[in-house]
Amino acid sequence: AVQRTALEIEGWLDLGCAEHALQKLEALFALPGARPAALILRVRALVALGDFRAALLDLEEVQDFDHDPDWRDLTEAWCRKRIDDLPGAVQCMERLVARTHHSAIGHFNLGCYLALRGESSRALDEVSLACGLDPSFRAMLADESDLESLRHLPEFRALLDS
Repeated sequence: AVQRTALEIEGWLDLGCAEHALQKLEALFALPGARPAALILRVRALVALGDFRAALLDLEEVQDFDHDPDWRDLTEAWCRKRIDDLPGAVQCMERLVARTHHSAIGHFNLGCYLALRGESSRALDEVSLACGLDPSFRAMLADESDLESLRHLPEFRALLDS
């Protein structure tokens, strides 16, 4: 019953129906042993609805369960950026890349958050590392608004052109 209900809720989330997923979540929370899955799905729904503070509350509890810490740090950083807690977002990404050195998305997001904080040199280092780990990130450089403060740097332009 837990797996079937969780799959239904995931389906609603995949369809972009986060409000409907939230309604279905109460049934999942009621099932024995389903709390970890229910929390993760509720975080996804809350993020989709833009309720980042509520998602952060659930993420605190998610860390008590054996769940993907990279997903948790990425999601927490995403939420923290959107509530104007850039130091918290940076801390999440620093934790992620310290644990998972080869995480291109971790390095890229850390670079974005550092750029928003005006830490251009570190930001450029992180974004460069991300592009080295996964060249597909180069395609995002031109359009990523978080990196606006780096556009005037010759090193950034060289990264764009490489």
